[in-house]
Amino acid sequence: MREYLKKYPYLFAVPLITVLILFLFVQNEPEEAEPMVFTTQSSVQETEQSSSEWYVDVKGAVNKAGMYRIDPGMRLMDVIDLAGGFTAEADQNQMNFSKLLADQEIIYVPRIGEEVSVSHEAPNKETAAKTVEKININTADVDELQQLSGIGEKRAADIVKYREENGSFQAIEDLTKVTGIGEKTLENLKDSITI
Repeated sequence: MREYLKKYPYLFAVPLITVLILFLFVQNEPEEAEPMVFTTQSSVQETEQSSSEWYVDVKGAVNKAGMYRIDPGMRLMDVIDLAGGFTAEADQNQMNFSKLLADQEIIYVPRIGEEVSVSHEAPNKETAAKTVEKININTADVDELQQLSGIGEKRAADIVKYREENGSFQAIEDLTKVTGIGEKTLENLKDSITI
């Protein structure tokens, strides 16, 4: 065997060098990158969050009029702060700072001397009957909706469900899109509801 190795030394060296090269190559081989895992859960949550976000449109005598994202439960003064506060000509006496805000609401801040449709005068007996507080079909819950003539628990739940699936009503007439509410029912409700 020794004579054989002396006669052909490269036969022993080639396998040894091959093993050494393979060993070095395997050791220096870059680690495999871990596969990227994309979870659809987070994107679903983001979509749900964006659909549940509320926005209001602030106009009039504020420093930065525009659309603002709000959280449920925020009040008028909160969004006035977001809009940079009142301007010097704002008539703050016409504003109800504690008013709860609703999604897609328009907030208009009047200027001093400007008349808005909301009256602060005490109603006389004749107009008191006509100015019964209207129910906002965009913010009322099932119990409040049942106070409307001809709206029972099932129909009130249908109105709330419609709102949840399609967003706020854009006009009072959109109420007819709710299953079971037709033109006749709408006609009876028109004086009792608002958006």
